[in-house]
Amino acid sequence: MANLVTWLFGIAATEPGDYLKLRRIRRRIYTVVAPLEAEIIRSPEPIPFGDLDPDAFTAARPGTSWGQTHDCAWIRLTGTIPEKLRGDPRTVVMLGIRGEALVHDAGGQVIDSVSTVFLQGDLPHAGAQYRPLHHVEPGANGAVELFADVSYNGLLLYAVGRGVYHGAHVATRSDEAFDLYYDYLTLLVLAHATEDEALEAGIREALHTSYDRFAAGDLRGARIALAPSLDARSESDFVYSAIGHGHLDMAWLWPLRETHRKAARTYIRALNTIEEHDGYLYGTSQPQQLLWIKEEQPALYDRVKQAVEARRIELQGSFWVETDTNLAGGEALIRQSLVGRRFLKTEFGLGDDDLRLCWLPDTFGYSGNLPQIISKSGMDWFQTIKLAWNKVTVFPHRSFVWKGIDGSSVLVHMPPEGDYNSRGAADGLLTGLKQYPERAINTALLVFGSGDGGGGPNEVHLEVTGREHDLRGLPRVEYRSAGDFFRGLEQKVDDLPHTHTGELYLETHQGTYTTQALIKKHDRLAGRKLHEAEALAAMVGDDSTVVLEPHWRALLLNNFHDILPGSSIERVNREAVEAYERIEAAADAYSAELIARLPGAQDVATPDSAINLTSFPRREFVKVDRLWYQADTAPYAAAPLVPLDASASPFPELHHTADSMANGILTLRFAADGSIDSCLDAHGREHSAGGLNRLTLHRDPYQWPFDAWDIGQKYTERTPRTLRPSSVDTTIDGPRIIRSQTYTFKRGSIEQRIVLESGSELVRFETRVDWHETHRMLRADFWPAHYGDVAKCEIQFGHIERATTELDAPSTAQFEVCAHKWLATSDADGGFALLNDGKYGHRAKAGLISLNLLRSPTFPDKTADRGLHTFTYAFRPFAPDALTEVIRDGYRLNNPLLIAPGAAFDSVASVDHPGIVIETIKPAEEGRGVIVRLYESLGEPTTAALRTTLEHSRASETDLIERTTGDADLDRLEFTPFEIKTILLEG
Repeated sequence: MANLVTWLFGIAATEPGDYLKLRRIRRRIYTVVAPLEAEIIRSPEPIPFGDLDPDAFTAARPGTSWGQTHDCAWIRLTGTIPEKLRGDPRTVVMLGIRGEALVHDAGGQVIDSVSTVFLQGDLPHAGAQYRPLHHVEPGANGAVELFADVSYNGLLLYAVGRGVYHGAHVATRSDEAFDLYYDYLTLLVLAHATEDEALEAGIREALHTSYDRFAAGDLRGARIALAPSLDARSESDFVYSAIGHGHLDMAWLWPLRETHRKAARTYIRALNTIEEHDGYLYGTSQPQQLLWIKEEQPALYDRVKQAVEARRIELQGSFWVETDTNLAGGEALIRQSLVGRRFLKTEFGLGDDDLRLCWLPDTFGYSGNLPQIISKSGMDWFQTIKLAWNKVTVFPHRSFVWKGIDGSSVLVHMPPEGDYNSRGAADGLLTGLKQYPERAINTALLVFGSGDGGGGPNEVHLEVTGREHDLRGLPRVEYRSAGDFFRGLEQKVDDLPHTHTGELYLETHQGTYTTQALIKKHDRLAGRKLHEAEALAAMVGDDSTVVLEPHWRALLLNNFHDILPGSSIERVNREAVEAYERIEAAADAYSAELIARLPGAQDVATPDSAINLTSFPRREFVKVDRLWYQADTAPYAAAPLVPLDASASPFPELHHTADSMANGILTLRFAADGSIDSCLDAHGREHSAGGLNRLTLHRDPYQWPFDAWDIGQKYTERTPRTLRPSSVDTTIDGPRIIRSQTYTFKRGSIEQRIVLESGSELVRFETRVDWHETHRMLRADFWPAHYGDVAKCEIQFGHIERATTELDAPSTAQFEVCAHKWLATSDADGGFALLNDGKYGHRAKAGLISLNLLRSPTFPDKTADRGLHTFTYAFRPFAPDALTEVIRDGYRLNNPLLIAPGAAFDSVASVDHPGIVIETIKPAEEGRGVIVRLYESLGEPTTAALRTTLEHSRASETDLIERTTGDADLDRLEFTPFEIKTILLEG
């Protein structure tokens, strides 16, 4: 409890006596000279300044509340600056609120922002609950008229409390008292943090003397007492490169509409601070927010552009938003860079050398293929702090080289304090040194300022860091851009002892692989539909960029690391699903227009065709208008459907009994609990070692404080409830045999169709769940006969191997892992793969493969996942050397054939090696040809030929952002393991 109090209240808890002294000093800083009158308009949603009704304002007095969490208001302030104080630089207007405000002048021009949001461990502000406003320009006779657009977004993590107007007034500031306050605060934190006993004793003696003089009314003498301690130079060779930052989640505990406003508040503060502090630099990382500012605050945007040109604001990273990288699709990660860089280059004139940094401080783990994706998108450097959150092991490095699954590498730095919201004070600087294994290189990054909800560095941060540039007892601090820091770190790369290979797995927040299942389902579905639309556009020669870019931007926004993972409030989650549904509808409508232009589609008399927009030949059955057909289509091709003879019985291999079903390839026998206790293949080999698809209901107790994020690692120590079907029925429908099982439990039900198809090794589980549990987790457990020491988990453009054993702390920490379309394990005699169409959380340990189907946390969304869900997962046995079949079936499960009248054409693009996957076909950027993106899927070097009917006179290889890197020989494309290749066809 003591540690929690210290974490929350900082020096108020650790130095209570001196904290009271600081409060007494603070009372001498500002003197009230004239009150301001206040009027208020309340509203549940924001009102634009231009829509304000002057007659709708009502009187407000100190203590007036404008509402609860996310409620809005405008506060109009009026008054007069006394004549003798007009033009006096000591005269300030002070505004006190509990919440946040964007302050406008009488003409609606944004002039400043205010935030009194409580952050854990905050250093106390000189204004207490008030903040001085900048750029207040009095009118005639000293008249003041201001409009504050206020909001309240809760306390810490919780939607508690109310927005409150404390008051507003004109005051004068004592510069002597102001400077004394921050002198005292800076040294007090240093005295508390240092391990140098002599230094601490000297500082505390100076603080004691200073306060005695202050109490005697001698402000100047009080500062003189502290001067020797403040003037003593640093004896350290270590230098922090300090960059201001206001980490602003695109949505989290507030809705997207509030982030628009938070962005404006954050940027105006940054711009005002830049004007007031020479040498200070501010960094910002998400172009989506800049687009909002451009559209909604054009004058503010112009100031941002000027500051970027003056190199006082650094545009960090290239991604459109700070995306999730566990769950997001591979093409979406590429588009984060493609869309983000295009905006930054077009709007700000940045060059490639300005865009070498990938800035993802707060994402919940990092894909093993991210080094390849970012390095081929023009980025050489990577910044995060998130592995400092590990719960089981301490990640052993802060500056290191990170090598991805293909061998690509990037230079990584994790600010050693382990925070992207650093206070910039002495305790954080010294903690960073202690936690920095590579401190011998004498440099690290310091990212300081209020964040998560934005805001950035305020007065406290700048006054404290301004006194720490060269201060005895501390490393030196210099304001420097993150880009210049990484350029310096590059020069020391030979001194870095460690290269990390594979993913950067975060040992917490594993619940985000599952929470908010609808968002995850729609993200995969929307990505697929955008893929289809782009491929069709390339086939018919349409430039899809203008049509689809707004929808790509919407998908990229919803890939933000608190939206796609499901760790936001109910409104954010609801609006995300609605956004995905709009993307899907728009992509479908555009695809329909394109399909009508395909060869043969104009002939309405021709039969339906199947369009295959995957890299794999497809021979399968489809049902159209209750009739069965066979489809046989080449990769990226279309062919007529062949109707099955309804009068014949073409599938004699399909048969069933009360507890079995078979298709001639697999014979399944069911247990009383509905699981498959035997799975025999045609050679008599058993593929079940203890039951397949046993549905289990686990306790999933509240995880404080991050309930939606986390799963208790010890959940497996409790025996779950095994569900048993209340009804079973088996039927044959054309080429399919279907066993329907219904399960009921206290707060929900499951209807599941177990499907075997003629000629297929795939066993499908078409599932419908009505789910109203609380703090329960629904899983499908599989105990396969063939099980190895590693599980292969599909990630973006490849797969990663993870241990199925728990022989050490890191492998034990990976009790839940993320996989995309499939997870597979094998021994010398065979393999077993589990596939899905929208699930990500898996457990693969000690003979078990468990798919996490649904959770039911209560924070921050009390309704999380309650409701109706439909999804499909599947399993299949495979030979040890037949992983390509698993990969093929993953695409087949997730990319159904498109059915359209008449279309028929040969393969537009195909390859002659089964391990090479054509992931994307799209019109090139700038309308200069067609892009074909391929990757090597098995982790083996290989050579393949790309065959295409797309017209072209030249084939070039490009990077992922479509910069040409050389000519491409389509007859001989050489791939390294897991390599992504992008081919541009022109002319």
